[in-house]
Amino acid sequence: RCEEEDVEMTEDAYAVLTRIGLETSLRYAMQLITAASLVARKRKGAEVGVEDIKRVYSLFLDESRSTQYMREYQEAFLFNELREHLGTP
Repeated sequence: RCEEEDVEMTEDAYAVLTRIGLETSLRYAMQLITAASLVARKRKGAEVGVEDIKRVYSLFLDESRSTQYMREYQEAFLFNELREHLGTP
């Protein structure tokens, strides 16, 4: 995928990205490539490094972390207020 998007990446960044792909999904890991490339360009780096991968990982949630976040903070979201207003569980 990196070749297709013309993204240069360090070996360590590949390793981190591979681990992310194994723990989340291949689709999520592939989407991080483009975002990490933009972060690397912004810092004027020649290639994507581990810090770039970590940065985009912290900015964009995968499905599992997104679901966990929604569960933890569900009381703070508007749909919870609507549920209470309507008297539904």
